[in-house]
Amino acid sequence: MFNFQNDPPKDPRGTSLTLMRTPANRGLTAIILSDDLLGTNTHFYHGRTRPCNNEECDACADGMPWRWHAYFAIWSPSLNRAALFECTAQAAEPFKLYRDAYGTLRGCQFAAKRATTAANSRVIITTRRADLEKIHLPDAPNVIKALSIIWNISIDECQIEGQQKDAPHLAIRQDLSRTKDQVEYSARHRGNGQRQVIPD
Repeated sequence: MFNFQNDPPKDPRGTSLTLMRTPANRGLTAIILSDDLLGTNTHFYHGRTRPCNNEECDACADGMPWRWHAYFAIWSPSLNRAALFECTAQAAEPFKLYRDAYGTLRGCQFAAKRATTAANSRVIITTRRADLEKIHLPDAPNVIKALSIIWNISIDECQIEGQQKDAPHLAIRQDLSRTKDQVEYSARHRGNGQRQVIPD
């Protein structure tokens, strides 16, 4: 049976989070909800950031460079809602130091600002422990699920695969039905020479 409604749903795709980056013209202050970073290689391709599909990536085939990004859930006291924060490997260093010192990122209050007003200028991060006696943090949302919605890919195609940049590495696997021969052929004909096919 199909169901129809007179009013559109408030969240038509299920639980999703706004993706936040450090703005160019002002700072950002938030408290981390996630226990750890989650990182993956990404491309800025056709006007948007997208994950690198490790098996057959159109952006890699076109010679586009990749960049590692970290993601984690945050709570914005000023907005009174959860969101997803994205940063580069360089900007993530203070978060790694905090995690190593306290064993978790949850409860880390941070301020992020850019060195200049340029949109792509260096991000400066400062961290400290949040005063959690004055605020009750909600549970951390599922970061992988939120990313799958943002990137419009199936959550089944996202797997945590080892460590990279001292953070859990999210690998994107699309079209899992392809044979090993197809994967090898694709890798040989990309032309960038940067990838090797690892036998099963």
